[in-house]
Order: sequence, then C-alpha cells, then structure tokens
Amino acid sequence: MKYRTNNILRGSAAAAALAVTSTFVPLSAVAQEDDTITWALPGLPDTLLVPHAWSVNTGGVMSLVQEGLAAFSNDLALKDGVADEWKQVDETTYVYNIRDGVSFHDGSPVTAEDVAFSMNWHLDPTNGSQMAAFYSAVDSISATAEGEVTVKLTRPDAQFVYTPAHMSGFIMKREQLENNPDTYGTPDELPLGTGPYALIDFVPGERILLEKNDEYWGPEPNFEKIEVLAIPDGQTRLLAMRNGDIDGTFGIPISEADQWSGLDGVSVETTPSLGVYFLTFDYETPPLDNINVRRAIAHSLDREGLVKALLSGNGDKALAINPPEMWAGVKPAGEVRDFYATLNQYEFSLEKAAEAWEKAGVDGFEMSVPVSSADPYMSSIMLTLAQNVKPLGIELNVQELDHTQWLDAFMSHEDLGIQMRRYFPDYADPANYPFLFFASENAVVNGSNTSNYRSEEVDGYLSTALRETEPEARAEALMKVTEKVNADLPAVPIFWPASAMAIDSDLELEGFTAFWYNTPWAVRGFERR
Repeated sequence: MKYRTNNILRGSAAAAALAVTSTFVPLSAVAQEDDTITWALPGLPDTLLVPHAWSVNTGGVMSLVQEGLAAFSNDLALKDGVADEWKQVDETTYVYNIRDGVSFHDGSPVTAEDVAFSMNWHLDPTNGSQMAAFYSAVDSISATAEGEVTVKLTRPDAQFVYTPAHMSGFIMKREQLENNPDTYGTPDELPLGTGPYALIDFVPGERILLEKNDEYWGPEPNFEKIEVLAIPDGQTRLLAMRNGDIDGTFGIPISEADQWSGLDGVSVETTPSLGVYFLTFDYETPPLDNINVRRAIAHSLDREGLVKALLSGNGDKALAINPPEMWAGVKPAGEVRDFYATLNQYEFSLEKAAEAWEKAGVDGFEMSVPVSSADPYMSSIMLTLAQNVKPLGIELNVQELDHTQWLDAFMSHEDLGIQMRRYFPDYADPANYPFLFFASENAVVNGSNTSNYRSEEVDGYLSTALRETEPEARAEALMKVTEKVNADLPAVPIFWPASAMAIDSDLELEGFTAFWYNTPWAVRGFERR
C-alpha cells in the first residue's frame, strides 16, 4: 500500500468535527470500526518534526511511524532495528548495515544517505534540534557504502550506542525534508517513516490518524488503524474510557490510578518510569547564584508531601537525579539507595529555609516560572513551592505554556531563572541524566543544562563515566558526580514517579515499559484477547 504525505481531511469544518477539548467529542465513524484502535494521550504536538517537538507524547505516536538503526526490547536492552548488524570497530568508530527490504511508507527504499542525513540534521545548529546533545561526541556520520553508515566520534562515548535507538535516531526521508523544509511535519507534509504505521491525518495538537503499513519489515500489526486523540483533562479522558469511546491511554495521572481501575472492563498497569521531576537554578541569574538562596528554596520543597498528594504514593521522593534502577548494569539498586542515604537530602523544613535565607543576605525577588500545560504535576508542584517561599520574600509566578513553547523557552533562553523540569529517559544508563543536566558542554545554549552549571571536577568524572566500560570505574566516577552536584545544588530532585496506562480489558499490550514512547508499542504483543 502506498501512502500520501498530505492529510485526508481538509478545512476548518473537518478540524472542528475532530477537535478534542475539555468536552469530549465523539469519534468519527471510522474510529468505531473493530479494526481501529482509538488511543488517548494527555497532549499531542503542533508539529510532527520530532526534533522540534521532543516529548513523550510525540514519541508515543511517532515511534509507530519512524524508527532508528537500533531499537529497545521489552526488557529495555538494545536490539537491532533498521540495521540488522552493527559493530564497534574501535573506541570511536561504529559501522551500521541497513537490513534489506526496508522502505519508507511511499515505497521508496531507505538508503544510507537517508540515515546519514537524518542523524547529521541534529548537528547543524541552524536546524534547532532539541536533541542535539545526543550527538555532542560525533565527529562525522557518513554513507560509506551501499547500505552502510559509519559514525566517527571525537572521543569514546559509552552512551552513543543508544542514540540510534530512540527519538534522536529516527530516520527521515532526505528528499522529503529537503524539498519541504517549511511544511515538513505539518498537515500538508506528513513525515514518512519505516515503521509499522503511516501517518494519514493530522490535526495539530488534537488528533492523529495512523494506518497499517502492509510492507513493514517487522511484526505485522494486528489493527488496521490507530486514532490518537489529545485529551489533556484527566477526568474527560476517564469519562471517554468509561463510555468506551477510547480503547486505552498512556500517561494517566498516577494519583488517579484507583479511579481508572474501578471502571468496568478496564485494566490499569503500572511500571517504573525511570523518570524524574526536578527544579534547576540558573547560575547566571542573581540571586540564584547564591548557594544559600538555592538551599532556602530546596528546604521549602515538601517532596514527601508531593509524592503522597500528587502520586498517591505511586513513586518515591527523589534522593538524586538518577532513580536507582538507572544504574542497571553498573551498580545494584540496593547499593545505590544505600549510597543516596549518605547524601544531604535538604529535608523539608521552613525553619532551615529561613536560616539559609538569612545567611544569603539578599533582598526578596519576584520571578516567573514556566510550566507545561500538558503535564499533570508541574503546576501543583510550583504553586505549592510558591506558597512555601512567600514568607522568605520570594514571589514565584507560575506561567503555564503549551508544551512545545515550554520546551523551546528553556532550550533557547539565556536568563533562565528557576525552571520546573521533568525528564523520562531515552535509555537506561546512569550517565544519561548527569551528562545532560550537569555537563558544561550542555549548558542551555547548546543543550539541556538549564542551570548553566559548569564544573571542571564534574566534567572530569563524567568524562571517565562516558569513556570507561568497566562497571566499577563508571560507578565510582558517577558517585563522585552525584556528591559534587548534591553539594553545589544546581538542581533539586523532587520525585521519581511510576507510569500508568489504562486499557480495555478485551485488549492486551506487552509493550508497556518505561520506554513506551521510544518503541513501536503497537506491535509489541498488542492484540485482542
């Protein structure tokens, strides 16, 4: 089957008929067919150019459409993807061979040039890729033979092997993006991919319709169509599930899991998300450059209370940036927890907050803090913190932004102030979070270090953790990073939430893992019972 790259429904009338707002709109007739699955997410992007809309919701759709050279299995380990063979030639060279018979949804074969183009796209700063940090160690990416792609790094990087497996490695058709640079990712130019489903309709921020790719090289999908709807309001989504208007949803607020499991004919599944919520303080924004100001704010965060109130206990107070399970393959989770217990945890204490504020010796200040409107927890966290710091003379104004605007703001802004951050991993490696958030080279002008934190000591330990392959050496280096960051306080970890999904009891899905948004979940044991 060939697929068009333009949408099948046109005009404002069609968009209005399909719009999902706080009042649930019944689905179109096509969505009621038995061979169509209707899935809901808390939000959908305004563009399907993934590097400009990097989020779990974007990945939840586009991981069914686009793929990388590698992939993740259901146990989160690496496996082959579009490449059926790859090898590390030396410390800084990787060679990938594209499997035979892989084609884009328009029937054209995937070439090494397409792959090299897609990965190199992140390296061009004028493209504004939100995932450029994953390519920071790359020297060159080139098509070195028919069906062969060679990546050369400037330095050994133990994490690069994961890059071709998640959103940063998704393969785009070179000709399509080069010929349509202004419309690619819009309803007028739907991105082609190699995945089990093709895009056939897109109403930005509201609705996406996918159709089975009959020529898919991998497992055959069990459903002809998947309609994905944005239903931000949790109660509206729950009502849609209760009425049978949707077949399932990711991203249900973990605090509402009991409500969902109480619905007739609905199953709720949870899994460790490996995600983290945290605050960052811009070292270049006074008075946040004052350690005692940062300590005062840290002591004003009731992390245990937030876990109880927002997660209903389905998660843990974050003792560091990395959840213990992120250390898999490097250090046992139990030993990681014992190590975390030795760190200063900046316990919730308004008295200690006041003492730190007095030591800071600064005047009160007012600051706006942006949060994503698509996230169920950010506003609540910041409103609670704003109330707690008010007696110190700190006025925090919580500003809700569309998710893409929120992401763009901290990826491009120089005066960052306080940022409410969340992050869910692209792969399970304990150097992932520390490198993204604390490496000097990832200060916000280039990447995800929204603290503008720079430490030669931390950079040195991170370099060891990225170069070394021996677990004990990596663990020792990363423990030193954790201790230094805990002392300097460029960020305050808040909690590690679990993830929850709801699904019609007549369906089963094996592919709900911590990386559901980086995997083609709809061909991972997704079928009717």
